[in-house]
Amino acid sequence: MTEKMEFNGLRLKHALEGTSKFVTWKDQTEAVLDDNGLLEYIKIDVAKSQESNAQNLAQWKKDVAKVSRIILEGVRYHIVSNLHGKETLFTMWKALKELLENNMLKMQQENLDLIFSLK
Repeated sequence: MTEKMEFNGLRLKHALEGTSKFVTWKDQTEAVLDDNGLLEYIKIDVAKSQESNAQNLAQWKKDVAKVSRIILEGVRYHIVSNLHGKETLFTMWKALKELLENNMLKMQQENLDLIFSLK
């Protein structure tokens, strides 16, 4: 049996701060979540557990806290404000992806416009 990867947070120098390393950061974060059996929390909208079983509810809370920590520790402080108040981890991840992917596309288009304006 393989051991799950232990995640102790990303070093601040590796934390996501903008669009330049987003794809790499996203892939690495998804790999950490997958390795810990937590990827489903960002892939589908996993609602709050309605379990009457205290053990299952406790595990759900632990999983949610861990995924949240992995995401929030992996981004710089100015990005965290865009994630505040999201009701589920799925909506948090979706907001992060939309913010950064849209910024990436906008920067690419601006670069293309600049290149064509120089001709």
